Amino acid sequence: MNTADNVLIGLAVLALVVYRQLRARPVGERGPYTVPAVLAVIGVAQGGLLDDAHPALSVALLAGEAAAAIAFGALRAATVRLWRENDGALWRRGTGWTLAAWLVSILSRVGFLAAGHALGLTVSPSLFLVFLALTLIVQNLLVARRGRRVSGTAAASVAS
Repeated sequence: MNTADNVLIGLAVLALVVYRQLRARPVGERGPYTVPAVLAVIGVAQGGLLDDAHPALSVALLAGEAAAAIAFGALRAATVRLWRENDGALWRRGTGWTLAAWLVSILSRVGFLAAGHALGLTVSPSLFLVFLALTLIVQNLLVARRGRRVSGTAAASVAS
């Protein structure tokens, strides 16, 4: 795939993910790790995650992006509202804070991209897919972990 295809696929998946996260839905709904796993496989399979001409610098950038992806996944997980319905089913819905965290996450990714270009690195668009996959996996893991602590039918606050 070329750069434009990767960007369009990534943006389409991102738009769908954000849209779904802002709607109420069951927590265990259809394997929350399928889409991130597919994104990760595509991103890694396309290669180019490291710049062969600047290996140490590109590893540092990759590590920074991975740390940011993990941090933003954790931040968004903390903004998701969780509750149990009367039948005991666990539900989730992102809040305005979730959307704000997504926007900051995207801006950080743009910042990493700009930094890579400023440093003279060849930055592969497949790195965006890996960033998105990692941040979604972390968010889903932490939301599921929080969900195991939600009891009764009262809503769990964003800070719980």
